[in-house]
Amino acid sequence: MAEAPVIVVGAGMAGTAAAWAASREGKRVVLVHDRAGASSLYAGLLEGEPTERAGTAREPDAPGDALLRAFVDALGILRLGPEHVATASGVVRATFGADQALLDLTPLAGKRVALADVGRDDWDATLIARTLAASPWAERTRTPFVAVAVKALRAGHERRIPPYDFAALHDDELRQRSFAEALKHVSEGVDAWLTGPWLGVAPDTATVLRKLVPLPLGETTSPMGGPAGARFESARDRLFATQKVELVLGRVTAVRALGGRWSVELTDDDGRPDALEARSVVLATGGVAAGGLLFSMDPERRKRGFSLPFEAPVVVSLDGDVQGGGGSLYGPSLETVGLGVLERAGILADWSGHPRGLGGEESGLLVAGDAVAGRPRTMLEAAVSGLASGTVATRV
Repeated sequence: MAEAPVIVVGAGMAGTAAAWAASREGKRVVLVHDRAGASSLYAGLLEGEPTERAGTAREPDAPGDALLRAFVDALGILRLGPEHVATASGVVRATFGADQALLDLTPLAGKRVALADVGRDDWDATLIARTLAASPWAERTRTPFVAVAVKALRAGHERRIPPYDFAALHDDELRQRSFAEALKHVSEGVDAWLTGPWLGVAPDTATVLRKLVPLPLGETTSPMGGPAGARFESARDRLFATQKVELVLGRVTAVRALGGRWSVELTDDDGRPDALEARSVVLATGGVAAGGLLFSMDPERRKRGFSLPFEAPVVVSLDGDVQGGGGSLYGPSLETVGLGVLERAGILADWSGHPRGLGGEESGLLVAGDAVAGRPRTMLEAAVSGLASGTVATRV
């Protein structure tokens, strides 16, 4: 393979944004990835703060939002703008953006929102409606939530199959029409429909269903491994096809400087070694959840604590402390510091994505998304940092 101007490692939200930004500048981009990561498991929210700190939605006035909006439009499955969405556990969340299949509750304030009670074992529509109605947002806006029985199941096993599988059923055209007719049949006195995460695995299924149902229709957030992550993957692959981003399946083993260029060493699906060269490399390898960062307490290992699963001239940091040599025999104690460290550890880098220390400031090497130490582990931050790193990578 000929040398590429930009190599992106990782195909999650950060890697996708970086590859799109670099390709948009007319650069040849090769994207290397080998497995699903955290972005493929996300809930469908595009927000800037972790769940426990999300109080109000991020306002669309930050630098780079024009590029963010262009990326979201190109991806085709997200919408931007402060809104409120519901979770399947009955929580109303404020978010800066979301998967288009989710129901935006903001314009429905004060209206009667019906939860489709289809009889699934994992969806207690009556209890969820009661919990949503008692939420601070619903009480403040006087928005009622009610459960309405809907005949949407065709076989007994549909009561208990995973949400992903139930959502996939609605990608079928006949099933879409049947579901839409079932909703319309009991829509009297209803202003909007809220369902579980069932509105298709394909990116466009929710749009088709909305055309068939005369009322606002949307779903709750997805569970881990639900349809929202699958829709992201489909939209990503569709975007790469239109942008002509070259995909290489393989696991990276090392990233090395080669006198003004970079070499990315990897093994392919059959375990055979290979190497790619580029002027710039963006590491969007994710954090612990994606396998882009390892944690070991094995005293026999040379590197204890947090480390990368590949060689690279960067520094892995936790709260500013360099990892790999350890401040104790076993590295940081999760019992002492808490599991939150799993989301704070990463590659030490500045806000533009340039790694710091141990040769990490070599021109052309950048880091994005959850791979960066101390950055919020959210899809919005991953997209913003990916766009920034992808743009900087084209200037080398």
